[in-house]
Amino acid sequence: MGAAAQLTLLARVGAILGSGLPRQETLERVADLLVPAFAGWCAIDLEGEHGELERRVALPKAFPPLPPDAPHGPAIVMRTGEPELVREVTEDALFAAARGNWAALAVMRELGLKSAMCVPLSTGNRAIGTLSLLATERHYGNAELELMTEIGRRTAAAIESDRTRARTQMLFEASPTPMWVYDADTLAFLAVNDAAVEHYGYAREQFLAMSIKDIRPPEDVPKLLADVASQGGPGSRNSATWRHRRADGSLIDVEITSGRIDFEGRRAALVVAHDVSERKRLERRLADAEKMEAIGRLAGGVAHDFNNLLTVISGYAEILRARDKGEEIEEIARAARQAAGLTRQLLAFSRRQVLHPTVLDLNEIVAGMESMLHRIIGDDVSVATHLAADLAPVKADRAQIERVIVNLAANARDAMPDGGALTIETANIELEHYGEDDLNGPHVLLAVSDTGVGMDEEVRAHLFEPFFTTKQGGEGTGLGLATVFGVVKQSGGGIYVYSERGSGTSFKIYLPAAERPAARPAEVVVESDPVGGTETVLVVEDDTNVRDLVRLLLEHNGYKVLTVQDAYEAERACVELGVDLLLTDVVMPDVSGPSLAERISTAAPAVRILFMSGYSDAAVQRQGVLSERAAFIEKPFTERALTTKVREVLDGA
Repeated sequence: MGAAAQLTLLARVGAILGSGLPRQETLERVADLLVPAFAGWCAIDLEGEHGELERRVALPKAFPPLPPDAPHGPAIVMRTGEPELVREVTEDALFAAARGNWAALAVMRELGLKSAMCVPLSTGNRAIGTLSLLATERHYGNAELELMTEIGRRTAAAIESDRTRARTQMLFEASPTPMWVYDADTLAFLAVNDAAVEHYGYAREQFLAMSIKDIRPPEDVPKLLADVASQGGPGSRNSATWRHRRADGSLIDVEITSGRIDFEGRRAALVVAHDVSERKRLERRLADAEKMEAIGRLAGGVAHDFNNLLTVISGYAEILRARDKGEEIEEIARAARQAAGLTRQLLAFSRRQVLHPTVLDLNEIVAGMESMLHRIIGDDVSVATHLAADLAPVKADRAQIERVIVNLAANARDAMPDGGALTIETANIELEHYGEDDLNGPHVLLAVSDTGVGMDEEVRAHLFEPFFTTKQGGEGTGLGLATVFGVVKQSGGGIYVYSERGSGTSFKIYLPAAERPAARPAEVVVESDPVGGTETVLVVEDDTNVRDLVRLLLEHNGYKVLTVQDAYEAERACVELGVDLLLTDVVMPDVSGPSLAERISTAAPAVRILFMSGYSDAAVQRQGVLSERAAFIEKPFTERALTTKVREVLDGA
């Protein structure tokens, strides 16, 4: 065979191997090309899963009965990876190939074989099969051996490429993550896997009739096209997050990773789409929580400092009122009380308000407030209650729970300017990892629902922020729902809102169920006059104005008062000056009140201790730094409240 004929044969073999036909058909066409033009018989064997040789092509089908392990045969070629050439088929060669089988030897004699060769289908590293040729019209030489070796190499490369393509297709289809291929020029889908069909809800035929623009919200398409242009075409390796639209119209957040590929002769991009909607939702919640926490810290700090000022204002106002009872002084006192109410709302939001939790029956509270709620919301709004029988009790501050109900009712009234219905429900609920608060176990549901105007997602996102309000200027403080949020969180519960514009609103509060206490007679609280004494009281307070006021109030009632600013002076005074009571602020710059109290208890065990603060910080009470048994008075306080508490602690009540 001349050089031109060899090149022609290689070109024709290459065209067959690159045609994209199924593997078996490709091998058969290669054999058709070689028989009878180059050989009388052709066989192609491929290595099976377990290493055995499997005959894939035999042309003609009545291939001579040569065993695979015959001399110069496929088994030897597979083992050595080298081609075998039999230039002249002799009687001895036929006898060796027949392995003593006289019938097989007779058959091969009748064929009139002149020459034979077997070349490996080699990928470079190993042989994956063999190509065997038998000739009756020619004698093979080195040139023919080199030509067939090259055809074997190319065939092996095509087989491996086909296997790789099949493995890739299997991985593509079996991937649990949505994947697709799209045309680089038209952006049309060329292939999608089962996961994409399932996750997006489009049938495969629908996908293949669309482009990647069709699964984007219309407002995102210009950004998509600009991104494709800026990246030099589709298939950028830089991952990015996009919004995609599913078949049901819902939007999901998807992180896209892609790469440029050649797909059936086209420039294309392979895309892997990870749905990160849940992660994005959690990130938004975390950001909201961090924002609320930062606002809470700010609100709590401001309220605490403002409470110190209110303690001074209301204290001196009380002294002046007792002296001359002027109307102006009464107005100052009234303004101070109103301001104290605002600081309590801020502290409730920041979860630093001093609560007085007791075991409560929400049904009893709701039933007792029903007539008051009628007066609050007016005659054009009906009030209905659905209270669960045998409702479990909760442990919370009664006054604050009542404030929660009043605030939610007032909020509902404002959402129903033309009248409507307000419904309050209670129920026993068993929760399992519920909501962003991860609530677990038995809880009590308090639901307040209205038929008002509802709210959109943007309003819901800011609903519990302090000072956020949808009312006209001057009509609201924006602290009502922030207070509700803080009280619920500080009580160990969670609050969730369900609303759509025009469809009303439902607030659902979940509070941990408590053990039902043994019944005991109600206590009657009688407000007493200021109580005096002659004991020595040491006041430790970093705010000079508060310190001076406390000293003045206690001295006015007969007590001997010492005031200090730091822990060292306090400890020395308790040991050396015969102090009976330590009255200390909980939060101070250098040493906290609880730390100081611990040192005093060691140095002077007989000294009684009373704490004062505008809030019970989570680090102070909820984490046990200030025990529940510790004596405590909340700022701002009146002279009566202060002296009564001091007397109570001194008397060991």
